[in-house]
Amino acid sequence: MFATLSRFRRQIAVLTALAMVASVLVAVPAVAADDPKMDYPATFDACMGVPASDFEDVPANHANAGDIDCIAYYNITRGTSMTTYSPLMSVTREHMALFLTRLAGLVGIDMASDPDDAGFTDIGELSAESQTAINQLADLGVTQGTSTTTYSPDDSVKRGHMALFIARLMDEMAVMDDGDDSTDPFGYTPSDVKDTEDDAGDPDKVVGSPFGDIDSQTKEAYDAITNLWELGVASGVNATHYNPAANITRADMAGFMAGVLDHSNARPAGVTIQASKTSGFDAIDATVAVSYRDDSFAPMVDVSIKTFFSGNDGADEGVGEFTEDGGCEMPADCAWTNDESLSDDSGNLYVEGGAANGTKNTYYAWMGDADADDNDFNVDKDHASVTLSSTRDAVNLKVTSDISTNSTGDNTVDIDATSSVTHTVQLVDENGDPVAKSGVEISVMWVQDVADDGTGNDPAAVTVYPAPAPLETDDDGQATFTTSGPKSNKGSTDVARTDTLTFTSDVDGANGVGNPATTVGDPAENVAKTIEWVDTDPVLTAGEGSAPDYAVMNTADEVSVRASVTFYDQYGNTIGKGNSVLITIGAGDNSTSRRTVSSRGVASWRRTGVDATINENVPVTYTEIQDSDDEVITTAPTVDPTPVVAVRHAPDDSSALAANITALYADDDRFHIAGLLYTYDSDDVFIDDTDNGAMVVDMAKFETLLGAKITGTPTTPAEVQVVSYDDDGSSIFRVGTAAAP
Repeated sequence: MFATLSRFRRQIAVLTALAMVASVLVAVPAVAADDPKMDYPATFDACMGVPASDFEDVPANHANAGDIDCIAYYNITRGTSMTTYSPLMSVTREHMALFLTRLAGLVGIDMASDPDDAGFTDIGELSAESQTAINQLADLGVTQGTSTTTYSPDDSVKRGHMALFIARLMDEMAVMDDGDDSTDPFGYTPSDVKDTEDDAGDPDKVVGSPFGDIDSQTKEAYDAITNLWELGVASGVNATHYNPAANITRADMAGFMAGVLDHSNARPAGVTIQASKTSGFDAIDATVAVSYRDDSFAPMVDVSIKTFFSGNDGADEGVGEFTEDGGCEMPADCAWTNDESLSDDSGNLYVEGGAANGTKNTYYAWMGDADADDNDFNVDKDHASVTLSSTRDAVNLKVTSDISTNSTGDNTVDIDATSSVTHTVQLVDENGDPVAKSGVEISVMWVQDVADDGTGNDPAAVTVYPAPAPLETDDDGQATFTTSGPKSNKGSTDVARTDTLTFTSDVDGANGVGNPATTVGDPAENVAKTIEWVDTDPVLTAGEGSAPDYAVMNTADEVSVRASVTFYDQYGNTIGKGNSVLITIGAGDNSTSRRTVSSRGVASWRRTGVDATINENVPVTYTEIQDSDDEVITTAPTVDPTPVVAVRHAPDDSSALAANITALYADDDRFHIAGLLYTYDSDDVFIDDTDNGAMVVDMAKFETLLGAKITGTPTTPAEVQVVSYDDDGSSIFRVGTAAAP
């Protein structure tokens, strides 16, 4: 029912423009308020789900496309022709009167159908509709004309005048509210905009605007522009200019009027549902508003509307059948909010909604009768829905650096080769998964400890001062900090230094502002990292073997295995060119080969025809490391073996009883049971039968059940039944027991 997301909201456009102010103007005048923000936005959207107007001169990516669609849907505009809107054309005072009176009717303003003649002598040649509209505006006090006897219908409307007209009109309308708490409405008028910084009201509401070119306006015009900006109704021609003397375009006029509709009780025809908040971090609390309007957009009063929700943990599980007593049958976890709700005098009803941390919850509005035979709700019925989606909030910091993970202790850096190190701080949830939350402040304390220079001079550790400026996470929940190392004097031994960086933040908001000096807060919110700046010659320090997790057997019960080993110095750089190593794959004759280390620090060997037994490991080892003179390097590190399990492709068009999986290869979309290798993809059917009955899930959930997110070996492997297997078609897999950490 709500099929469009094409409408670009004025508020987003202006906030984006604010972020790009430096690219808009060379010289930027002072703005009217420090760090202004819109403090009085509308809660709900009057243009939600309206169809596209299909004007040929308004492409879908036009900044005001959604606004133009909206006023066309509500019959405020009919375009300049059947197929054009002319978004760049100026608005005449005659057309402005027509637009505003049509808008007034939608937002509940009473107008005289036969208003008194305002005495304008220059409107007699206009249509009867235009004359009535002009006299209606004069009757409402929206316009006084250009003189006591003239209206100037052909003149273009200035942007400053448009703000006056809109503000006067809005102050005559009633906003959308629930009727129970007038101090917290869902919409506002310009007269509601008040500076409460020093009052008992909201201390964050400071009236202002970003426009630096409206100081010369009359007080009424200045207030109208500022208040409409606070409401999210008026926008500028750029980030810092309103340009009150310019003619307003039909595109901007559409934006103003769509903004007015949002604050009003106007809503699309039929049943619609919205939430005051649909996404966020941690648990979400929201007001869910259901509206019912007839085809003329008039409120439908005292009409029974059924509302229910999917349940915090069942939003992705589909919707079941609702019984006569309001109960919900499986497979969905859902419940009626109430089954006898009637729309109020404004054609609305309100439900308190929410979604638990990290879950989704879908709310439905339905015109069906829960007490009649037509009580089975399903997604094919005519209904409206809105989903509240909660992202798990951040509770910890995870800090990584660009130091090679193969360096000694993951923190050793060669002074001669590296001049700086960058640390990346990532917000994570309780599961260690990244949280894309912006604007979180992170403090940094940097302590430098210089080593004894050999003369007995061992200076004390020094805290870098002034302290680094606090970091702030970006849209990915990340922040970076770069430290410079000691200056390198090539050819000489530089004095070593240990840097300790402590990153501190009150990530979960439970402990106040983080202080790295006192490490106030949870331990996970105070992460210390060290950098060991060292000036010593590289030496062979580590070796890492690599081989595939599995190899597929051929008909001769043989496999082919390629194995390699990479050598590193203490800084994590590859080393060992010209050295050699024995690589052993399998057993028997010709199972061992001495391989030379390349300039990339790698020695590798591929052996074919290796005898193998299904579901058993083929041993792979790396031993007897020698230098270029064929002398064994006694100080060489031990390289761990990397065994390879032998498997067979599972037979096509087969099935298998439930059994514990032996291994999961999520990167390859494969798993094996007792040596039989199964391939899966998004076209397959995955059934979760681990709790409360069988339910179809997606591939990501299937992999989670199998243990894809479990670190190490699960204590209880997943149990999977292969209902049917088709390696190039659609297979069906049923999970009976999930993997347990």
